[in-house]
Amino acid sequence: MSETEHQHRADLLVGRFLDHVRTHEPVQATRTGLDGRDGELPDLAPDALAQRSRDLAVLAAEVAAVLGEVDPEVRGADREARDDLLLLEQEVVYRRFLLDERPRFVLDPLAVLDTISAGIHELLRVADASPGDQCCRLEAAAQRARRVPVLLEQAGRLLSSSPAPHLDVAAERLPGLLALVRDELPRRAEALGVDVSPARDAGEVAGEGLEAYGALLAELSEEPAADWRLGARDHALTLRAGLGTSMDPRDIEDRARTWMRQVTAELDELAQAGWQRRFPGEARPGDPQECLRRSLEQIADTAVRPDQLVAEARRALHEARAFVAATGLTDLPPADRLVVREVPPHLRGIAVAFLVPPPPLRPDAGCTFYLAPVPDRWNQEQARPYLREYHPAQLRSLAIHEGYPGHFVQLEHAARHPRLARRLLSRPVFAEGWAVYIERQALAAGFGDDEQVSVPGDDYRLTQRRLELQVAAFALLDVGLHAGTLDDDDAVRLLTGPALQPPAQARATVARAKVAPGQLCAYFVGGEELLDLRLERERIEGEEFDPARFHQQVLSHGTPTVPMVAAALRDNEPVRRPFAAPG
Repeated sequence: MSETEHQHRADLLVGRFLDHVRTHEPVQATRTGLDGRDGELPDLAPDALAQRSRDLAVLAAEVAAVLGEVDPEVRGADREARDDLLLLEQEVVYRRFLLDERPRFVLDPLAVLDTISAGIHELLRVADASPGDQCCRLEAAAQRARRVPVLLEQAGRLLSSSPAPHLDVAAERLPGLLALVRDELPRRAEALGVDVSPARDAGEVAGEGLEAYGALLAELSEEPAADWRLGARDHALTLRAGLGTSMDPRDIEDRARTWMRQVTAELDELAQAGWQRRFPGEARPGDPQECLRRSLEQIADTAVRPDQLVAEARRALHEARAFVAATGLTDLPPADRLVVREVPPHLRGIAVAFLVPPPPLRPDAGCTFYLAPVPDRWNQEQARPYLREYHPAQLRSLAIHEGYPGHFVQLEHAARHPRLARRLLSRPVFAEGWAVYIERQALAAGFGDDEQVSVPGDDYRLTQRRLELQVAAFALLDVGLHAGTLDDDDAVRLLTGPALQPPAQARATVARAKVAPGQLCAYFVGGEELLDLRLERERIEGEEFDPARFHQQVLSHGTPTVPMVAAALRDNEPVRRPFAAPG
């Protein structure tokens, strides 16, 4: 079989996967950029779910059959085709796991709420389309809203019990979802100058369904809670198929503990070295932990007012972009492809900041960086810890991680990959690993040490190393909770003690780890895998190793697993530079 035949068969199977998404998952179809089902929601009837399962099983068998014909030692285009198939295999395995082995719609009320939220938000979030396109998207969103009660009725029949953390987050999400359908839909119609009645009526229909579902969740909260813990087997499958790593949980724990010891020692040294600048004339405490605690508190004192938070985040992004342009860490996509917005209420409850990439079939749509504002209902006492945690130095770290040269740069490169599989099938370990790895490189390159960055370099270094400490602790937390016996008290002690998180944030992190198993491992594991890859290339290339060239090599392959990138580099695959500066 020739190279082109391997690639042709891989492309056909990726197309089959797209057909599956179009048929069974209309919300995911919208997110992917597929046309034709924007006004629909998935069918959760038992017969429909059984058919979805059968279709996935057939696709899994076909992928396995083609992979069985590919020589494991292939190179070049054959290797690229094989890796596309391996990515597809992982995707199908994980979808079957969430459908059949640990059925999310049966065990997690957030599954259907996430579906509704994504289904409507994805249609409304594009604010720079033509008025005609926005009207079409609004009409589709209203059609989806009218279908919400049927979807929730089906989901309610499936949901027999729920873990308590999932119920808590679901209850927190419901008011935001009600505001989305009852307020945002008619507001968008009014802004577009069209008849408000269809949107308002659809929002009322959806709102009634959401209120009924909320009553069901309230009843479930009185019943014995389901177990949120995955267990070692399901956790290992989540890491392998859901996240895209082969790193063993025990290895993750060993490396995370070693990293925490190293970073803790560095933090102590940094705090002591900067003491006199922070507290001139005051004797330095003999206890290194007291010195570090006081230094971090002094940095937190630089917090901005609630109404300045998003503006400060935009300023941080501007500074991060200027730094990357000056140092040449990576090629830069156009700045107008990144929009900063507040996290809407219906998406709050898990992450404070996150980036939404363009649909794989519509790569020109650009990215959105969402940052959670201080809720209007919070008083000054409630807002203060949040603002002190997301102080200006922390916002610079977010700007590096989410924007330049982190997720935005990586995802924009991936969106320009010529093969659909690399735009469609992404692995979280690589995505989060790139952002963590490149944060370290920005720190090593001196971010914060020049006049372009409006926070003191000492503040940024302490903040960044503290975040490195927390990234390792998050991996320990995830493995301990889902593959071990870690309880809530020990989890909070891990985060508030060695990881230096405030108590309220620590409790929120524990809840996040329970609700999104595996996800908190992706940061540390991905950072370690990419660091290992860099060390391998440094050994191979010696004095010829160039960090900027290495970064562009890594960015040339979409968002696959790190071993796939390593194999491509060993094959000396061409570097793709869609955003290379002229000349």
